[in-house]
Formats: sequence, C-alpha cells, structure tokens
Amino acid sequence: MKLIVPYIGNLRAEDVRLIRLAEFLGITCEPLALEKPAGSYAGYLAAAIPNQPSCLVVNPSVMKGWVGEDSPPAELVSFLSNHCPGLLVHATRPESFHTNLVAALSGGHLRAVQGIQQSGLSYDVAPDCREVCEAFAGLSFGPANPANDRVFIGNDGSPARTLISLGGYAHMAALKREKSEILFVGSEDVADLDQEVADPWLTEYFSRLLPHAMALRHIFGEECWRPGGQHASVIVDDPLLRLNYGFLNFESLLQLMKQHNFQTTIAFIPYNFRRSSSHITKMFRGNAGRFALCFHGNDHTGAEFAATDPVLLSAMLQAAEHRISMHSAATGLACDRVMVFPQGKFSVEAMAVLKARNFDAAVNTVTHPMHQDVRLTIGDLSQPAVLRYAGFPLFLRKDSLHTPSAGIAFNLFFGRPVLIVEHHNVFQNPQCLIDAVARINAVAPEIRWSGVGTAVSNSILRRRDSDGTYRIRAYSRTARVANNSASGERLLIEWNQSGESQSVENLLRNGTPYDSFGVDHTGIRVSANLDPGSAESFSVVYRKPDVAAARFGVRHTVRAFVRRRLSEIRDNYVSRNASLLGAARTLQQRFQR
Repeated sequence: MKLIVPYIGNLRAEDVRLIRLAEFLGITCEPLALEKPAGSYAGYLAAAIPNQPSCLVVNPSVMKGWVGEDSPPAELVSFLSNHCPGLLVHATRPESFHTNLVAALSGGHLRAVQGIQQSGLSYDVAPDCREVCEAFAGLSFGPANPANDRVFIGNDGSPARTLISLGGYAHMAALKREKSEILFVGSEDVADLDQEVADPWLTEYFSRLLPHAMALRHIFGEECWRPGGQHASVIVDDPLLRLNYGFLNFESLLQLMKQHNFQTTIAFIPYNFRRSSSHITKMFRGNAGRFALCFHGNDHTGAEFAATDPVLLSAMLQAAEHRISMHSAATGLACDRVMVFPQGKFSVEAMAVLKARNFDAAVNTVTHPMHQDVRLTIGDLSQPAVLRYAGFPLFLRKDSLHTPSAGIAFNLFFGRPVLIVEHHNVFQNPQCLIDAVARINAVAPEIRWSGVGTAVSNSILRRRDSDGTYRIRAYSRTARVANNSASGERLLIEWNQSGESQSVENLLRNGTPYDSFGVDHTGIRVSANLDPGSAESFSVVYRKPDVAAARFGVRHTVRAFVRRRLSEIRDNYVSRNASLLGAARTLQQRFQR
C-alpha cells in the first residue's frame, strides 16, 4: 500500500512535511504530478493511480489549482470516494473551495471549514476512538493553536465521527463513503520533524503532528511502524538497600506498589555494594515483579560521567561492573545493564564507552550532554529512544509532577516507555507519585509495569513487509521480541546505527551465539523465525576496550567516602530540617570540585 501525494509544479511545503512524517512511520510514498486532463479529471486519476490499494492525500489547495473552479467536479468527487481505500484530507483553510470540497467529499455532512473563534480551547479526544487515536482516546488537554487549527461544522445526526473536537466542533473527523474511509484533519500545516523543541512542546505542535500520524497509522495498519508494547517503571535514585532511607521505607513502598499497581527500579550506586541489608535484599528477591535494580554511576561523585576521557570513563565503568558483580554474588539480585547518570550529567564520550562495554541503554532526565547546548528535534522525541549521542540509546524520564496524561499518551503512541524519576523525599507525601501512577494506568489499562531493563528491551517498533516478514526496529542493545499470534513469524531485526562493522563481535539469541546476522555501514540486521506464542531476546555484543584495572588514588577514595556519607546524612537526617539541609548542600558542593 502506498501514500499517493498529488502536486502541481512543485510539492507544497505542507505535503513535503507530510511525506517526511509518513516515511518516518515506515510508509512508502509516491508523489503524483497533476496536469490538465484532456478528458475528465476522474479518468486522468484512474490512469495515473496504480491499480493497487493506496491512500490518496487530498490537499484542497492542490485540488483547487488543478480544477481551477470554485467547486470540485462531481465526477472527481465520485472517483475519490470509490477508488482509494483511504483518503486523507488535510491542510484545510476557511476558504470557499476548501469548504466546498470538504462538503462534497463528506456528502454534505461536514458543511464548512472554520477557524477557531476563541483562545484557550482544549483538544477533546473522543473516548470511543481508540482504534484511531490510540492512547489519546478520552483525553482533554490544550490550549489549541488558533493560528493553525481549523474545525469542520457538521449537521446534526451526521454519520461523520468526531475523533477530536475543539469547542464542540470536529477538529478531526472520519467518514466511510462508498469504498473509501475518509479522514479529515483540521490542521493547516504539518510539523517539521527536524524542528528543534524544548519542553513543554507537545500542545504547541500536537495538531500539526498527532492527527496526521493517527490517520496514517489507522489507514496503513501493520504496514507502518507501531510499538511492540507498552511499558512503565518508577525509578528511585540513590537509596541504599536498607529498611529506611530518608523518607523511603521499603516495606511501605511494597504495599503502595501492590495497592496501586506499579513497579519500582532502584537506581543503585555501585559504591554501596557492601552495605545492603539482608532483610531488604530478601524482600527484593521475594518480590521480583515489583523491585529491580539498575546502575547509578559508580561512586556518584560530582558529574563523574560528564568526563570526556574514554580511559577514565572505561575504568569507572569497569569498577562499577565489578562492584555490582560482587553485590549480585552476595545478595542474589541481578542488576539491569542500564545506566542512570548521577545528577543527570553525561558526555558523548560516556555514551560511547557505555556502548563499548555492552550496556543496554542509558536513562536520563536531562536530554543533552553537559556543556553542550543541544536541543532535540520532534523526530528525536517521536521514537522510543534518542540515538544522536554516539549511537547509544538514551531513554528519557520525568518526575511525577511533569507526567501529564497527554505526555503519557505521546510516549505510548511512539513506543517510548513511561519512566518516572523520583528520590526518597517523594515518600514524605507520596500522593503526587500515586496520582502519576493512576494517570498511567488510566491512559493505558494494559500497560506492563517492569524493571527499567525490561522496559527498554521491549521498547521496539514493528511493521509488516509486503512478503509477510515482520521488520523489528530495536533501540536497546538487547531487544526482546514476542510473537503473540497463533502462527510462526519471520523476523528481520535491525539496529540502525552507522559505523558498526568494526566494533561488533557477536550476536546472541537467548544468550547463545547466533550466526544469522550481518553488519554494514548502516547498522546490524538479524533474521530469525519465531514460534507462535514465544518470546526471545537478541543482543549485540561489542568488542570491549582493553583497560587497566581502575586505580583512582587516595584523594578520590576519600572524596567518594565523604560525599556518600554527607549525602546519606542529608537524606536521612538533615532533609527534615531546612537550615541544616542548606548547610549540608554547601559542604557537599565543596567535595564535588
């Protein structure tokens, strides 16, 4: 199936951006040059459009330039309603031809195109439209964008379904006519995926991105990239594995998780590998579905992973891995090979070293390396992980207060796991965390709460090729792929990372070396057959750099010791006293230098 995009002379800018979005979603696009027909308009299109399933983009400005009249010819409207399985009407404006075309295509059920008349309106997504709007179904958020947003004025009792409304009028609508399903998008423009954005950005660009993506995904189904599942995890930074740490009590946390249905990953500081309580580690082992661990730096000294020396970074990671190995041997607790950066500070060099040492991914709140003014693009954020730093996946997280329902739906739509970051102090009054968990469970009732390692390895995209092969796009170094169907599936798994040919040593299937893979300048490809009802993991193995055993010296050891103890005094005692907390932070900053 193809997306056919008509144009006259040159593609219009909004159609260029629509093609970019469609290709980003894995859809094949075919521009169609329109010329004045010798016969009928319908006959011209019948000869020009391949006799195969397709979706035709209807841009009223293009159609007006083609027919040169104030209304579309009836035979053209009849052809459009009967020939293509899907029509996507977009870039609508409150002009007479636009109104006449929308009215004709909808059989008079949508009789006008109007701008929105008031500011502060919310996007109201219908609750019964999950098959189109997915996780956004039932949500209300805003404000709308008066410069871009348009609405369709319908008739009472119209069969046109209002999917998204503004002020009670349809902003996105769907209608089945003859042999076509027509989706009307009341957005004058389409977002540029290369546009750099800074939070909060979603509501500003929502109408220029999501309705078009929803329409395309609905029309093309499995033929475009879709998330492999929905995953979430709460990540709590820093605590030792002892009964109490600051305001956090692990027994109380376990009860909260059972009561409100969520999971917690502890971002564990490897420095503390000898200090875990046997009571708490036993609790973790007995509740493996509720608790998990991941790496949180090494010593957790100031900006340790913002260093740019690869030798130093590799030595720190080697030390961290050794400590975690000893902790696992003593406690029986596994630790996900996912790095949460202390203080959110990292360097591009740190990302490269994490990749070389076969970590699966990094998770962070800050979106850019320290000392680099990098702003992510809409395209960067509209996929499971950010890949622009040394090709190593950076999964993003936010705290409870900055996890609104629309943001949750956005993450799930594009396959991003919903990761919440908190520290011990949230448990002084955990209601904001409980509210965030409730929002996640309401937006995605079938979401899977898991450790962060499981969440990132399951954060894949998948689409079906014309030959029936399922193409899997992996982001984490380890990808877990499931076949939930009743028949076997052919898979082609790909890690789209350039320059891998010299660094890949092996590939593992369920932990065993697997030969059916190839590496070139564009990335890594693996072919496999998956039995019905099965799930398997595939992991890339990179050649580790040779690094001497880490020796950081007495000064570093003393600084790490003092910093850790001051941090614990702050969290366990001083955090309850504002004046003492300020003094402790001053002392701590001195030991970061």
